[in-house]
Amino acid sequence: MDREDIMQIGNEALRHAHQVHDVLGKKGEEIIQRNQYGDMALRADVEAEEAVLKVLQKHNLPVQVISEEHGIVTVGKNPRYLAMLDGIDGTAVYKKARGIGRYGTMFGIYHGTDPLYSDYLYGGIMEHAANKLYYAAKGQGSWLINQKQKIPIHCKQGEKLNKNSSRLYVDTAFDDYFGTRVFKHVAEKLKDYSTSYTLASCIHYVDLANGKVEAVIECTRKQNLELAVAYAIIKEAGGVMMTIHGESLENLKYSEFGQNDHYLIFSGCTSALADALRRFASSSIT
Repeated sequence: MDREDIMQIGNEALRHAHQVHDVLGKKGEEIIQRNQYGDMALRADVEAEEAVLKVLQKHNLPVQVISEEHGIVTVGKNPRYLAMLDGIDGTAVYKKARGIGRYGTMFGIYHGTDPLYSDYLYGGIMEHAANKLYYAAKGQGSWLINQKQKIPIHCKQGEKLNKNSSRLYVDTAFDDYFGTRVFKHVAEKLKDYSTSYTLASCIHYVDLANGKVEAVIECTRKQNLELAVAYAIIKEAGGVMMTIHGESLENLKYSEFGQNDHYLIFSGCTSALADALRRFASSSIT
């Protein structure tokens, strides 16, 4: 299959997940199982993933899928691709404000079964309440499909941090949820800046790709499903994602970097801004 085929399959899969989301309605809030990480999974989490998997099976795409709720699923024989899938990213928002709040399904496809981040082919996010599909295909830019309109999206062009105008997402809720101190020093360093969070990684990254914020600070965790999907969209929108040491994710192997660790990731609209943020925010961290 060529890149166009991959893109079409990815978008079809996310549209099917959206249909399932809408049909389920309140039933989607039912708790039905624990996932591979020990978290309680809602019906919407599980069935959104199943909708994506059914599309992959329909097209017989030879892919190994790493998913939040279903674990590792192999489609076809002799997989040639690796995919990352999160049925509902932002489950806490979904439970509080289903059909109103900002959350979504995340799905990405990479070339090969042991890829570098630079081997991305497709990344897509369906923001359900708004019925907006954000996606990127390698070499074709990042796009938003809204009300049947296809619109190119781009990161802002900024190189300097500004206390008065720079808008940043910093995932400090991670520490509250997991009882960690990953973001403690970063939050202290950025206390004079305009920072917020949304409880959904997918929203952090679509807002960065769409020019609504200048940067995002998150961390690696739970096999990095969200980061892997977001990378394609941010890269194609002109942005960058780097480690606390200033190394671009593009040079790192998905299966080896931070799979179950908590390493800070700095994503920015430009390399200069991301690096400036990294240097400033991490200067108190040893």
